Amino acid sequence: MANSNYTSQVEPLGQVGTARQLAAGASSANTALSSGVFRISVRATGGDIRFSIGQGTQTATATSHFIGQDERLDFSVTNGSNIAVIRAGSSNGVLEVTELV
Repeated sequence: MANSNYTSQVEPLGQVGTARQLAAGASSANTALSSGVFRISVRATGGDIRFSIGQGTQTATATSHFIGQDERLDFSVTNGSNIAVIRAGSSNGVLEVTELV
């Protein structure tokens, strides 16, 4: 019989921490994530978004990573990471960021 305890077979992402809403407009906008955060979940709303994640201030450009409207992605990040966003098309959007602790 299969193990019905899925947590023994699935890597947990972590508990919900700080929620952030990053406005993605015509210019790149950078935000520092909370200290001690090593995983995030992001969802694009309102439009397609380009983003950059890394140490120190980040700048998102037209060639940065892409997330489509209503898409959700999960990432491992290093402690002290920053994330920058910019709209990917002509419509502004919001990158909903959930820090997982």
